[in-house]
Amino acid sequence: MKDILTPRFIVLSLLVLAAASTRALPYLIPHVWNFTAIGALAIFAGAQFNNRSLAFIMPLAAMAISDIFIGNGFSLLVYSGFTAMVSCGFLMRNKISVSNVVLASFISASVFYLITNFAFFYPVTMYPHNVSGILTSYTAALPFFRNMLIGNLVFSAVLFSSFYLLAKKYPALAK
Repeated sequence: MKDILTPRFIVLSLLVLAAASTRALPYLIPHVWNFTAIGALAIFAGAQFNNRSLAFIMPLAAMAISDIFIGNGFSLLVYSGFTAMVSCGFLMRNKISVSNVVLASFISASVFYLITNFAFFYPVTMYPHNVSGILTSYTAALPFFRNMLIGNLVFSAVLFSSFYLLAKKYPALAK
């Protein structure tokens, strides 16, 4: 409970909220699909929230709330992919650097792509459950993977650098 009452938690939560709001952009203005900050916020939360439970709860709650507003259904695969992305943030928790943020952006987008596009998770009518179906599923998803990767890189840079600059100016935000 003490983690929730800190300026650090409040600022991190506001950054998560701002990042989550980018999921609505395709519904408001012309926008590139899958180019949002949601993946970057999962990495950011894993790396920045001191409380591990909150590191998972905050991005998953932001995802669930935005899913309600944009009319997406719940997909265990998608939420599993985002859980893996939070875990990528954990891996660089006390070693945040430009190279680690870039690496986490690549790894998390790749893991998400592999989890959510494995053809055996889809009904047979969408992709056959064989090697051809798997290859077709992954091929069809390449544009979404590219956009997520670019979104992770761009928005991770924004989130991590914004928080770094804020923490430098306001030392109470430091861990």
